[in-house]
Amino acid sequence: MKPILLSTASYVLLWSGAKAELYIYEPFDYLPTTEVNDGRFFGDRTQSYDNGQGIGAWSHRDAGGNGTPNGIAPVNEGDIADEGVTFTDAKGNELPVAGNAYERRQRVGQVAASAPLEDNAIAGLTSDNSTLWMTFLFQDFGFSGPDFGIGLHSEMMVSDDNQGLEAPGNGVGFGIVSSGGQSRNIRTAVYQQSVAATQLEAEPTPTFNGPAASEVFFLALKVNWNEAGTPDEIFAFIIDDLSVEPDEADAVISDSFDFDLETQQSLKFLNFSDTQVGYVDEIRVGTTFQDVTSGTLVNAKTLEITELHYEPTNSELSLTWNSIEGRNYRVAYSTDGQSWESDLDDFVLGDPGDSTTRVYDLSGVSNRERLLFRVEQ
Repeated sequence: MKPILLSTASYVLLWSGAKAELYIYEPFDYLPTTEVNDGRFFGDRTQSYDNGQGIGAWSHRDAGGNGTPNGIAPVNEGDIADEGVTFTDAKGNELPVAGNAYERRQRVGQVAASAPLEDNAIAGLTSDNSTLWMTFLFQDFGFSGPDFGIGLHSEMMVSDDNQGLEAPGNGVGFGIVSSGGQSRNIRTAVYQQSVAATQLEAEPTPTFNGPAASEVFFLALKVNWNEAGTPDEIFAFIIDDLSVEPDEADAVISDSFDFDLETQQSLKFLNFSDTQVGYVDEIRVGTTFQDVTSGTLVNAKTLEITELHYEPTNSELSLTWNSIEGRNYRVAYSTDGQSWESDLDDFVLGDPGDSTTRVYDLSGVSNRERLLFRVEQ
């Protein structure tokens, strides 16, 4: 028998083949309007352009929900900062970012901002048997914590403490709202032909407590759109790992409701409302988790086979690859480097530390003169 020749290959598959598209992306890539009350503010139409991908121009309302005339500084303004917000997850992966950020430095009353969705975004984000994902960066500057809401609605938001709408309408959203004193809890919000949310579910333990400024959070909203008669589902997440879609069971809070298709497709505005001070940045809305994490991990570890040893006396192969604890891996082999349908192991849980080693018996594998191996996440 010829000496066995083993070549190695490694491969990381981070995302599934599900249909995916990023429909809305708002990095706030506009000229700064700071300092506070300098005569310019977010949504005043003085920018070279006033909209991100998938949305029209932003409008701005101050306390009471009244539209602010263009070119006149509101009493309670939101601004474009002279910097953007960044985020690095617990594994060292960095979220790709661009532009500046929305900021509010002066805590007086409330502010709301609204942008109309383009038709293709409405159709793509609200169809039956699909999933909507929204993510954004958020930092509270302190005081007593944020009262904040963001989501997709059929009406524009007014600037009030309840993230209300200008007229009775429908919507789904993510909120950070007062639960007493300085405590602020993450919540889901569903609007059903109402000005205020008709369904509110809040996390049991508040994430934001003030008065000091918070860290930067990467927050996510997930909505599963089902056909009428089958409950739709809404989930709120704090994301600390950009490379893995969170399990629904790990949501900080969730709820169910039932919209028909016509109601879903009435959601035509991206709104957010803020009664406190902080940063909002990098708003993404798409149909998969990959879309709303930009699909790229700046510092993601390259998966590779680092050690390989074959013992011909007992046909044992030892493979070691760099790994992340708790991640799932598949070990496959090929004779031609084209077809990788043959498994040595289709479920390997990453070991503690930064590498995983497994030993396999190749005695039942034919054509062992030349084999190639790879590991997939």
